[in-house]
Amino acid sequence: MKHAFAAVLRLTLILCLMPVIVQAAPNGFQNHVFNGRAPVTQGGVVTFHVEDGDCSSRDYGDGRGESDCFNGNLRSRLAYRDHASLGQSLEYAMEIFVPAGFRYGGGPNRRSLLEVAEWQRINTIKNHIHTLHLDSVKGLTFDDTRCIPPSAFGQWNSVKVQVKWSAGDDGFLQVICNDTPVVSFRGQTAIPRDCGQPGVFQCVPDLQRVNQPVQFQVGILFRGYGERGRLDGLSRMGRVPPEGGFTVQMRNIRVSRIQVR
Repeated sequence: MKHAFAAVLRLTLILCLMPVIVQAAPNGFQNHVFNGRAPVTQGGVVTFHVEDGDCSSRDYGDGRGESDCFNGNLRSRLAYRDHASLGQSLEYAMEIFVPAGFRYGGGPNRRSLLEVAEWQRINTIKNHIHTLHLDSVKGLTFDDTRCIPPSAFGQWNSVKVQVKWSAGDDGFLQVICNDTPVVSFRGQTAIPRDCGQPGVFQCVPDLQRVNQPVQFQVGILFRGYGERGRLDGLSRMGRVPPEGGFTVQMRNIRVSRIQVR
């Protein structure tokens, strides 16, 4: 009995002293340079989590002197290494799990301040193209269009975005949520159709540079309350995370080339 106990004790010590194995991010993805908290990948599932204070003080480097901490942004994201350009046809796919008990009303703006995926042009400002927003009122939305209702939280849900990036009439965009198309149109896709409309932030028509590459990002970005908000006289209401923060999980995240006819 004594020998058995000693063997169990030795095994326990060995397991405790073993290094924690951190699994690599999904193929083609890397941690976002401005993460306040890094995502964790285990068993093919990526867990994104942020709490109050999970921001990066690293300067954006675009001459504005801003950072996530200054702006109040909490971030835990993966960025796709390969960038898209005009003429490319791609499918962006993922499965997303939002906890059944998730509660956040979305904040004071037209679209929720909690974002879980984004397409934006790099090396530019105010060139954000499309975003997946999340709240417990509208659910998961692609810009303003509902993709997944709140009633589907607590289970895995599929999201596919098929797009041919184009500044002309040959563009194509289709958003498929749980095998149901919710957005589908042909035409110019390089600039979102509602760019510059009231309540659509981070997209200024006069600043659009359509020849710049498009980057795909997944994971949490919460546009909360920081020094920028205080200087602008904004209310903290809806701009601070709930106790315990936000958690979202994803799996089967991939980007692949497709043929658009």
